[in-house]
Amino acid sequence: MLGYVRAYKPELKFKEYDVYKGVYCTLCKTLLRRYSPLGQLFLSYDAAFLALVLLAISPTCPEQTPSRCCYNPAKRCLSCGRGDIQDYCADVSVLLFYYKILDDLHDKGLKHRTFALLLWPAAVLMHRKAARLRPQAEEIIRDSMRRQTQAEQENAGLDAAADPSASALSKLGALRSDDEAFHRFCFLLGRFVYVIDAVDDVRSDIRKKNFNPLKARYLEAPDTFADYAMQLLNLNIAELLKAYDRLQVSRYGPVVYNVVFDGLYNSALFVVKKYKNKEADA
Repeated sequence: MLGYVRAYKPELKFKEYDVYKGVYCTLCKTLLRRYSPLGQLFLSYDAAFLALVLLAISPTCPEQTPSRCCYNPAKRCLSCGRGDIQDYCADVSVLLFYYKILDDLHDKGLKHRTFALLLWPAAVLMHRKAARLRPQAEEIIRDSMRRQTQAEQENAGLDAAADPSASALSKLGALRSDDEAFHRFCFLLGRFVYVIDAVDDVRSDIRKKNFNPLKARYLEAPDTFADYAMQLLNLNIAELLKAYDRLQVSRYGPVVYNVVFDGLYNSALFVVKKYKNKEADA
C-alpha cells in the first residue's frame, strides 16, 4: 500500500484523532521493537489503517494508554500496547515494503532506484525475518507480485491488472479473520489503492513507457480524464462504504468511517486535480 489510505483530520473529533494516531504510533513502536529503527522507515498510514480495522472488528482490544514518542519524549501520544494484531501488521508492512523496493529497482526513475538501492541491504535482512514469521503472508504477496508481472506482460485491462493487489489484501485479511464481509472490504481497499496509484502515475508511465492500464484512456481523451478518473474512484469508494456497513465493528467505527468516506475521497481529489489542467506538471 502507498500512502493514499489515511484519515481526514478536519472531520475527526479530537478524541477520534487521538485514537487514530495511537494506532499509528503503536505500529511505529512495534516496527522499532521487531525490526530496529530502520524498520520504522517501512511505516505507512495504509498499514496503520489495516491495524485499525482489525482492532475495530476484533472481539477484544488492548486499552489505549498514555505514552510518549521515543524520538521526542516531550510529545505525548496514546499506545495500544503489545498485541498480535500490531505484530502482524508490522510484519506485513515489512513484506510489502520489500517488494515495493524490488519493484522500484526495476521500474522507477533514478531517484526511486537510488533510494531503493540504499535501503536494499536492510530490506533483505528484515524481509528474511518477516518471511520466517509470516510464511503464509509471504507466499500471498510473492504470488501477487508474480500475477502482477504476468498481467503487465499481457497488457491486461484495469480489472485484471487490479485483481492481484486486491486479492492479495483480501487473503492477508483472511489470515486474521474469518469474516467474509471483512475479506470483501480488504479486496475493495486493495483495488482502490491500485486504481488511484494508476491514476496518479499515468503521465509518468506514458513518459517512461511503463505499463499502466489507464494509458490508453488518457491518450484517447486527456481533457476528460479527470472526470473519468474521479468517477472510477468514487464508484470504488461507494462499494467500500457498502462493505463497511456489513462489518461487525466493535469499536473505532467513526474513525474507520472517516478514512473510508472522507479520507479516500480527499486522496482521490488530490490525485485527480492535476489532470484538471492538462498543462500541469506530471
